[in-house]
Amino acid sequence: MKRDLDPDSRGAITLNGLARQLGRTREQLMQRWIAETSEQGAHTADADSGQGLAGCFAYMLAEVCASLLVADSDPSLSDHVAIAQPGRFWPDDWRVTDLFRNMDLMQRFLKHEIRAYFGPVAASVDVHMRAHDVVERTFRAMIENAIEAHMQRQAAEVAAAQDSLHTALTALKLTEERLRVATSAAGIGIFEWCGASRQGVWENRRMYEITGQPEERGPLTETEFMTSVVHPDDVELLRSHFQSRRISGEPVHVAFRLHRVIDRALRTVEMFGYLRPPVHQDDYTFIGSLCDVTERADAEAKLRDADRRKDIFLATLAHELRNPLAPVRNAAHLLGHSAGADSAKREWLRNVIERQTGHLSHLIDDLLDVSRITTGKIVLKREVFDIRLALDHALEITMPAALQRHHDIVRLPLEHPVYVHGDPARITQTFSNLLDNAIKYTDEGGRIVVCATLVGQEVCVTVSDTGTGISDDALPHVFDLFVQGSCHGEPSRGGLGIGLSVCKTLTEMHGGTIAARSAGKNRGSEFEIRLPVCQGRDQDAKDGAEAGLLASDRLRVLIVDDNSDAAVSLAMILDAHDVRTAHTGEDALQIAAAFDPQIVFLDLGLPGISGYEVARRLRDHQAAGKRLEIVAVSGYGQPEDVAHSAEAGCDAHLVKPVDIEELLAIIRRITGENPDFGRQSSG
Repeated sequence: MKRDLDPDSRGAITLNGLARQLGRTREQLMQRWIAETSEQGAHTADADSGQGLAGCFAYMLAEVCASLLVADSDPSLSDHVAIAQPGRFWPDDWRVTDLFRNMDLMQRFLKHEIRAYFGPVAASVDVHMRAHDVVERTFRAMIENAIEAHMQRQAAEVAAAQDSLHTALTALKLTEERLRVATSAAGIGIFEWCGASRQGVWENRRMYEITGQPEERGPLTETEFMTSVVHPDDVELLRSHFQSRRISGEPVHVAFRLHRVIDRALRTVEMFGYLRPPVHQDDYTFIGSLCDVTERADAEAKLRDADRRKDIFLATLAHELRNPLAPVRNAAHLLGHSAGADSAKREWLRNVIERQTGHLSHLIDDLLDVSRITTGKIVLKREVFDIRLALDHALEITMPAALQRHHDIVRLPLEHPVYVHGDPARITQTFSNLLDNAIKYTDEGGRIVVCATLVGQEVCVTVSDTGTGISDDALPHVFDLFVQGSCHGEPSRGGLGIGLSVCKTLTEMHGGTIAARSAGKNRGSEFEIRLPVCQGRDQDAKDGAEAGLLASDRLRVLIVDDNSDAAVSLAMILDAHDVRTAHTGEDALQIAAAFDPQIVFLDLGLPGISGYEVARRLRDHQAAGKRLEIVAVSGYGQPEDVAHSAEAGCDAHLVKPVDIEELLAIIRRITGENPDFGRQSSG
């Protein structure tokens, strides 16, 4: 094809003219180059889309033209080609091979155009060769700059990747540190297990501590773990659980027992983890955690045992409360029929009722003691007293039960008084509980020995028997609440399982100690109490004098109780005095206004006007110089109940069922304080 020539002003073919010619035909040249390269697949699809390829062609052509113009104006500069904005026009997704291929095609394409340009005329060979040389030098410079730009871009990408990697490694290290701190604080062992090799791959330090495996030996194998670590009774549990999770793909979560490698200590652990899907048969990976939950498991076992003992206690309580009610009900029935006319039978039935109601009262007192112990409301009424008196009183209380079972009671007493500072009633209760326990768990005709000795600054009291004894595993729990019997598998012999627990608490409240010993089944048992002693004090003789005083005159007594049976039966006990009864607060105030009682036994739980309000009104209307004793009678006997009744104006507080001896003692105290009290005029 014939091409137009562009000679310079002298009519010669020059490099300047070549540059102008290439610039004028740029669009045609671009279309022809793109068509040729597309046929050869030289450029990428991404570069072909948009303006990428056209921009590369325009850039390379402009650089060639600029080099031709510089070389034509000053041949000395033809060796120093300056490339503007190197690498700017190359697509970012081009690889080096793409760049070289397209630049090589462009160079050959331009050389072809140069040959076509110089072909029709007789151009100087020197100019022709210089044109080709300029093109080669220009493309060489473009290639060098493109490579440099590509290397700079790659270096920037590597640097950015290194920064990202450093950031990721720092974050990973921080995450691992947090995980390490968290697992260490939580006491969690972490491990990785390989199914193909049946070996542990990795374990953290806490894992070694839990299993007791020395860290220098490395992770345990499956054989070692199953045969020497896992408790034999739990091996099948662990295997079956693990196998089922391999089939289902669910997380592993199982608790089992193990023996630590280093010391064979038995621990309870909980395992949790996930199985990675296997690539080949048995080629699975298990990532798991192990946590020592021995303390939690022990606490749960204790709670279950406490719940079990609570159920036993409630069943025993119902049984123990029903037992005395049966003879009381039978005796009441017989008194209302033919037996009531026979004085001997009537006296026997009275003794039955008194004995069984005393037993009920004792059970209720035990329950109240437990309630006060668990709430910390027991208050000791301390005084200095001879320990022999408490022991004598305890023997007196329990002797009828011992005689009924034909026991031989042997007492080895102290020869001289030994004084302790404590609550006589509570110490007596402690001794009587021990004696009652020995009597119940010793078969008929057995022997019970009570021995008191002085050991240094302590008094030691032991109660030993020839009874059923206590098993070795039960000895540590004999003072626990609701524990009953000899713990040899035999049924309980009565009681609620709280007597020994009360003994322990009361002894420790007095600064003493209590211990239990037994040689085993049917070899008896021995309980020992040690209490600190103190200096004695002189006793005055007023106790005996006051005890000997009896009321020689009738008192005016008002009994107020909404339970008519309770009011009438109490009135019958006090029939030696002038007694009136009332069943409501209003009736009590009206009778008191006319009767002018000297002592009032007042039920606090009255309908309408409460007993507290009745006591306050009686005090408000009490005549000057007149003595009025108000005794509260209530089913509530906590310290705050006694304080409440005292605030209302009551002088004493009796707890139902009322101890008759305690009630009569109040009568004797009143008449003893003032023998003329009974002769006061009612006017």
